[in-house]
Amino acid sequence: MEALVGLWTDLGRITGVALSTPVYAAVSALHVVGLALLFGPIALVDLRIAGLLRSLDVSALTLMRATARIGTALAVVTGVLLAGARPDEYLANPTFLAKLVVVGIGLANALAFEVAARRAGIAALLDQPLARASAFASLALWLAAIGLGRWIAFT
Repeated sequence: MEALVGLWTDLGRITGVALSTPVYAAVSALHVVGLALLFGPIALVDLRIAGLLRSLDVSALTLMRATARIGTALAVVTGVLLAGARPDEYLANPTFLAKLVVVGIGLANALAFEVAARRAGIAALLDQPLARASAFASLALWLAAIGLGRWIAFT
């Protein structure tokens, strides 16, 4: 664990996130953009998969899933960089650790859904009970991750 903290600390210094308020602010802003690109589209996809937003067609779902993948990548990369500013504090924070668990479960859920969508096609998953459960879980998990992320600032 000590080696991880050391590497993360070095990353924070090398990138300037730990040493420069403007760099930290820019990376933080990019993190928010990543969250928006992740959650906005995926919430719409989840609502359609759950049968609540039937007006979205398969091509729209495909585009939104691609956008959410870009948002996920941006949010993960910037999140790692932000934690590099004070990794020892973050790794000692139970709220941060809870967020990591929730994000991990959310990513696993998304990966399982992506595998199913690529095998069967997204249209075959629409309104299916297991896909619905995955969609509701996705909404809950990403909302929890966002809430926990905000709560980190207060702990």
